[in-house]
Amino acid sequence: MNADLAVIAGIDNRVSVLTSDIGKLRTDGEWLVQRRENILDWLSPLNFFQTQQDTFARREDGTGQWFIESGVFQDWLFGTNRTLCCTGIPGAGKSILASVVVDFLRARYTEQKSMGVAAIYCNFKERESQTPENLLAGCSAQLVQHTLPDLLVESHRMHSARKTRPTWKEMIQIFEDIVTELDIAYLIVDALDECSEDVRDLLLTFFETLPSNTRLMVTTRYIDEIMYGFRTSLKLEIRASVGDLEKYVASRIRSNRRLSGYVRSNGPLKQDICERVASKAEG
Repeated sequence: MNADLAVIAGIDNRVSVLTSDIGKLRTDGEWLVQRRENILDWLSPLNFFQTQQDTFARREDGTGQWFIESGVFQDWLFGTNRTLCCTGIPGAGKSILASVVVDFLRARYTEQKSMGVAAIYCNFKERESQTPENLLAGCSAQLVQHTLPDLLVESHRMHSARKTRPTWKEMIQIFEDIVTELDIAYLIVDALDECSEDVRDLLLTFFETLPSNTRLMVTTRYIDEIMYGFRTSLKLEIRASVGDLEKYVASRIRSNRRLSGYVRSNGPLKQDICERVASKAEG
């Protein structure tokens, strides 16, 4: 009897130890998750995940497929030229197409931890906060995988203690340190023309020295200084496609009961609306 009690007591002790260890592991895991979130929040004051979500939400279902299926995009995706410059007039849908590309790439590589996709949405209304350092930090934060690079952790420790921010040179080093952990990184930069000239020049210089495992896609209005920076890149003009316009018009008609009634009673009206929208999109 005493021997049985001793065995039971021993089992209880081991269970208690295991329970304690599991609790400690859970606590340590939660601490690591919180630490990671804190460092990434510190790294980037810009939330391009939210901008991507908001921009993609404005897209009509099924639009943008022509761009993904285009030969130029496929060349950029799989070919030797790692840079694609897409031009278009204001209102041509450059930002929407950029969000379509980001969504396509993230969905395509969702299970591949060695792949990274980052989006930068430049906005002339946010020039004050969209400094070169913040733009690159926002990009880097999207590319960080499960393990934080040592350089990023050390930078956080040092600058937090000093209440300072990393310099442009330090941000480039952090970006490169993150990218070296990936097999391939996709960087999508929307509306480069909306950056100030100084910021734009700095970014163009940075783009010239991207790591060899990085593929860059940029959208912009046609500006000579920008185009010179992409003189050897693949190029694709963004214009409103007939298919996308038809989907857009159909969606707007469905959402307006009165207009929907007019269209049902007037067959050519839908086509006329589509042509007018296309004319506006062409400027």
